[in-house]
Amino acid sequence: MSCCDASLVKIVNNSGTDFTVTASDGTVGNLHDLDKGTTIADQSSASGTAYSSGGTDGNCSGYVTVTTANGSYSLKLPYGFTAANNRGSCPCTASSQDQVTAANYVATAVATTGTSDGTASTVWTITTQLT
Repeated sequence: MSCCDASLVKIVNNSGTDFTVTASDGTVGNLHDLDKGTTIADQSSASGTAYSSGGTDGNCSGYVTVTTANGSYSLKLPYGFTAANNRGSCPCTASSQDQVTAANYVATAVATTGTSDGTASTVWTITTQLT
């Protein structure tokens, strides 16, 4: 088992509109609980957990795509977690992510490295910026 297993991927929606998960994929390893069709209402959040799989050296990465309720705008929100070595040892490092924008929706990530007994996390917050 990797130190990165059960790392948190969280999406906080403070945008003024509802979002729906339209795609989620563990490019390396697997992502659980942020499934397609998950609704993230305004002023609420949804979370998933990333897990490594065989042959990934304990690492996990992927993305979650969320789309506004009316289907007009999408944000592709990546995540990545890297174990300290190819045996999956701690600490697990969360990759920093660039800001993602679509129209006046802005998603900003906070990546937190795990400790020897805790998992790493990537928390995306979606807000609306005035144009």
